Amino acid sequence: MRPLTTRAVAFLFLALPLSAGLVAQDKKDDKKDPPKTDDPIAEKLLKDKEAFVASLETARENLLKAFDKYYETVKNNKALKIDVQLAALEKIEADKKAFDEEGTLPTATGMKVALSEFRTAQQKALAKCKADFEKAAKAYRDKGDVKTAGATLEELKEFLASDPTGTAKVGGGPFNIVARNSNKVLGLHNGSTEDGTKIVTADLVRGDQTQMWKVVPAGEGWSYIENVKTGMVMQAHGKHNGTELVITKKAQPASDYQLWRTVPVPNEKGLFKIVPKPSSKPIGVDGKSKNSGARILLWDDENLPHRYFAFFPPPK
Repeated sequence: MRPLTTRAVAFLFLALPLSAGLVAQDKKDDKKDPPKTDDPIAEKLLKDKEAFVASLETARENLLKAFDKYYETVKNNKALKIDVQLAALEKIEADKKAFDEEGTLPTATGMKVALSEFRTAQQKALAKCKADFEKAAKAYRDKGDVKTAGATLEELKEFLASDPTGTAKVGGGPFNIVARNSNKVLGLHNGSTEDGTKIVTADLVRGDQTQMWKVVPAGEGWSYIENVKTGMVMQAHGKHNGTELVITKKAQPASDYQLWRTVPVPNEKGLFKIVPKPSSKPIGVDGKSKNSGARILLWDDENLPHRYFAFFPPPK
């Protein structure tokens, strides 16, 4: 497991060709949507795991805000020589970028308190995560299911070893973004490159740049998802159920509707929910369709495969 202090915000992709990844996903998707579990212990543990990831993300966001506060402090320090001040400001910006993109922790004295708070928050989150797993294991044991109790403790090891908040480097790519429920990739309606074109599912076409995407850092953990062919970015025009995704020119100043974050899916290595900044509603495939041409929409989080996506390097 990578240390939790080295979280880089972007996307995790599996180190295998796209075709192999799709086959692996397809084997898991023989059934349609998995039935809702009637296991309250498992349901509670799933919520606990999501809360753990959210706690780590909050700690990370707070440290990013501390960089900004430190920057303003140095900027307003009139006692510094201008050349020293400029060098210090440049260093703060570089350190913030290194943390934002690579998870590199700051070493500056002015960040000492914030770093200590960051580490404390992570330690508390980790302790609670372990306690939640142990509580679930005990609950299984108390109901006489010793086998599942043991499996739950083993799952704890795998969950932490998978680096549940970890991802590949921002700025990586290009990627094919693959819908978990259908193994279709995200592309542009009828291959159009016009501003406002809808994003839909499509059969993979090797070398088609309208089906390729880059992850571009936008700061504070948010990213643009940029179409390689057009240079335009993914946008949701609203924040309510049914809002369609389109490509459009990058707004100046930046628009929250063009900013995205990924949330790892517990127990699903390499799969993510893609969530816009103005809303908690992740994107998903319209009507759970497995056909090409299905629209991509915002909708309530249902924790089902048509809301999960993987990122693969395009096949050569």
